[in-house]
Amino acid sequence: MTSAPSPPVSRELPAGDLAAAILRWLVGAGAIPPDAWDAVATGDRQTLAACPTLPALAEALLAHRLVTPFQAGRVRAGAVAGLVLGNYRLLEKVGSGGMGAVFRGEHAKLRTPVAVKTLLADAPRGAKVVDRFFQEVRAVARLRHPNIVGAIDAGEEPHAGPDGETVPYLVMEYVSGRDLDDLVTREGPLGVARACQLGSQIADALTEAHRHGLVHRDIKPSNILVTHDGQGKLLDFGVARLPTAEERLTADGARIGTAAYMPPEQAVDPRTADARADVFGLAATLFFALTGHDPFAPPGWAAGAAGPPRLTDLRPDAPPALADALARMMAFDRDRRTPTAAAAVRELAPFLGWSPAGRADPVPSPGAASRTGTQVAHVSGRRPHRVLIVDDEDAVRRVCRLALGTERLDCDEVTTGLDAVAHAATTPYDLILLDVDLPGCSGDEVLKQVRAAPRVPHVKIIMMSGRASGDDLSRILIAGADDFLTKPFSVIQLRARVQAALRLKDAQDRSDTLARQLAGSNADLERALGSRDAELVHARSAMVLALAKLVGQRSTETGGHLLRLQRYCRVLGEAAAATPAFFGRLDPDVVQAIESAAPLHDIGKVAVPDHILNKPGPLTADERLLMQSHTTIGAETLAEVASRYPFATAFFATAVELTRHHHERWDGDGYPDRLAGEAIPLSARLLAVADVYDALRSRRVYKPTISHPAAVDQMLTRSPGHFDPALLDVFGRIAPQFDRVYRETAD
Repeated sequence: MTSAPSPPVSRELPAGDLAAAILRWLVGAGAIPPDAWDAVATGDRQTLAACPTLPALAEALLAHRLVTPFQAGRVRAGAVAGLVLGNYRLLEKVGSGGMGAVFRGEHAKLRTPVAVKTLLADAPRGAKVVDRFFQEVRAVARLRHPNIVGAIDAGEEPHAGPDGETVPYLVMEYVSGRDLDDLVTREGPLGVARACQLGSQIADALTEAHRHGLVHRDIKPSNILVTHDGQGKLLDFGVARLPTAEERLTADGARIGTAAYMPPEQAVDPRTADARADVFGLAATLFFALTGHDPFAPPGWAAGAAGPPRLTDLRPDAPPALADALARMMAFDRDRRTPTAAAAVRELAPFLGWSPAGRADPVPSPGAASRTGTQVAHVSGRRPHRVLIVDDEDAVRRVCRLALGTERLDCDEVTTGLDAVAHAATTPYDLILLDVDLPGCSGDEVLKQVRAAPRVPHVKIIMMSGRASGDDLSRILIAGADDFLTKPFSVIQLRARVQAALRLKDAQDRSDTLARQLAGSNADLERALGSRDAELVHARSAMVLALAKLVGQRSTETGGHLLRLQRYCRVLGEAAAATPAFFGRLDPDVVQAIESAAPLHDIGKVAVPDHILNKPGPLTADERLLMQSHTTIGAETLAEVASRYPFATAFFATAVELTRHHHERWDGDGYPDRLAGEAIPLSARLLAVADVYDALRSRRVYKPTISHPAAVDQMLTRSPGHFDPALLDVFGRIAPQFDRVYRETAD
């Protein structure tokens, strides 16, 4: 990256010369966007270049809207160094802390808004200070959470400081809104429900940070941004404690937090602060949000008091139970304090629906489902997804409601397994969040009954448990669950799993619709044209390819992969048909059926969760089991279609064969049925050669591509027992044709 040229700073130049030089720097460095400068009339450019003084230049640039007021102020002072950092223009100063200043900026090329944090000009410099700044950069870069301001970029800009020093900077997403301190100061204390919703969001963000070993250590109202749609965003990890040797930097004088929101142990030694320090700061912040007063200042608290202030002393209308919860979260003795941010989410959950009348949303009585989701109007004729939350713990159900409240879902709640079975039998739920340990009827039994008689196709079931072992969770998956969550879980984890499951259901529903359309189209065509009519074959192939492409959209495989498979199968089938080993077994109709059905071989992957299907690293044993199930799921789906629509039987029989058995091996070590030798259908053996060749040649999330010679060598000499030897001999003779097909259809 080319850095901006250093601006002239010599005061020995005549004022007019200095103004012209500053203008040249602003244009050359990109502080004035090139397209904006090009739009200025030639005469106006000459007038700008002739400005006699820096104040005159600043006013003229403002008049032409070439700079912002902040930039104009820097021009007046002749201090334009640092207006461009890397690829980013600084437009406005929006805040500052103990060591850093934050600016609203934009990417110079993309013109997208960003926030840029730099070290303050008067901050002490040195290797340790810069290291401490980049410690924050690394801390923020590790976190991906909707309630944490995310990092985008970072760098160091030479000669950008007032005295020509290098300026380190951190680029973050720009969040439009106000910090909580400003919001409460200007508008007054928040309502109980709104404050607890913000607190729960920040607690969930802290759960994610603590999972990475990061302790924020400066939770306070000014470090929480509130967006225009009411979402809380946590920022400023400048004094975060990391679980590494880097933490020694804090001991050398770095700022350690804000006294009014700091727990006693952090005030004594910031190096001892753990996740409980952030819980303390969050509770103190909530106290401020609910009262408008710092928690450890009069009138709510007297110096030397033995414990934290009580919320109801300043906010009498607040629920006493919430006052108790904040007292536990702000306990001076950290061993008596709420132990984790996840536990803080549960502490706040009962108050997320608190009404001005002073009571929370009612808990559903046994046998009745409570509607907790927002009633969402149909959009484009499609109903919103319906979710059933099944758990006997009120706090867990409320956390689920918090997580799903912004997802445009209709949510019902029940507390027992019997109620869950009853409601699942009468209401078309798309997804069920199901606790394993339920009174009366266990989650396992509910899972079994729902799977035995589903109200809607492809209903997704996510199991939840705080006690299940790895073996238990594997057993749950085999019994029919689609996914699982281990308690305590974070809001972002729940949202991600629910979104993935619902995307999968939508894909399966679309595949069913397309399959029905395919079946109907084939039936109409076959009735009109006959089973061997060429037009039917082409139409059927097109519909099959469309269905397979729909499935393939969920993974990194492309439409080119499907077309290549068809051509490989045609080339290999015709060549094999001419050899004695396959005489009479690969007539043109058989080859045509294999070619047409080949794109369906991975249709079962529609049932594999996204986080497994597109995982870049090795799969776990449980994940591998789920991935391998795509063969049986695909074959069973096609067999069901064939049984309902008794036409094109040869085509469907071939499709079922190659879908179920294309991962079998000649030596019997494949899956799912561990067939060996001639017991493997010929269509599947032929497809296996084509599929493996294309997989070796193609890039995947977990591997790079390899060349044609390397792929052929891998298959012929380094894959003993994998392929039918007779087919492998044919492949070896016609391998150049495979390479030609790949080159002609490469993505």
